[in-house]
Amino acid sequence: MSGSLQTSPLLPAVAWQGLRQVHVLQSLSDERLAELAAQCRWQQLATHQRLEGAYADQRMYMLVHGSLRVSSYAANGRGLTLGEIATGMFVGGQMQQQQNECGGIPLVVEAGEPSLVASLAPEDVEALLMSEPLVLRAFIVRLSSLAVTLARRMVNLGTLSVRSRLHALLLERAELAGEEQGQALLAPAPRQTDLALMLGSSREEVAREMSRLVRLGLLRREGRNLRICHVEGLRVLLEEAR
Repeated sequence: MSGSLQTSPLLPAVAWQGLRQVHVLQSLSDERLAELAAQCRWQQLATHQRLEGAYADQRMYMLVHGSLRVSSYAANGRGLTLGEIATGMFVGGQMQQQQNECGGIPLVVEAGEPSLVASLAPEDVEALLMSEPLVLRAFIVRLSSLAVTLARRMVNLGTLSVRSRLHALLLERAELAGEEQGQALLAPAPRQTDLALMLGSSREEVAREMSRLVRLGLLRREGRNLRICHVEGLRVLLEEAR
């Protein structure tokens, strides 16, 4: 299911305000953002809808609103989520990309919730980076951060059990959500199926460990949310397993 293309002529006139959410563009003036908005192709995605073109072309796809997941699926249907894209981040934009492949395995980008995506053609990306040093710097910083995150995930996949990988992932979510008085609230609670894809495991394995953490008093469900009741306790469990 491909993303619907927004063709309304009124959208670029106001869309620069949305581009203000994109971290690498925050140094630009309102006038420059308005110019970029007019150059962008806009796509609105429903939940679970695929973002066609990401990693298949050299466009830079910027998430203005919502969330995206980057996944890979083997021929047997087993999947692994390689990363999640939050509002303000981007995918693609690198020159000389491989055509939607990583070692022969296709990469799939889909929306985790209703999302709005703006994309720039490669020539517009190059012109932007060459003319705006602060944007170029932010772009490089983002790529460096992404490389560190992926390296950490690969180390975890190769050295930790599913149980410990879940602990590490929950701690990452706690850091993003913000810790207050030793606790963190994940709102909404991540779905066990999505966690399993992130960990390269099964939903059943995730469910068993989540239940164990609840019994230990480290997790508590609060409606549609999940509270990490003792972030340091979860951190201790992970350190003991390393």
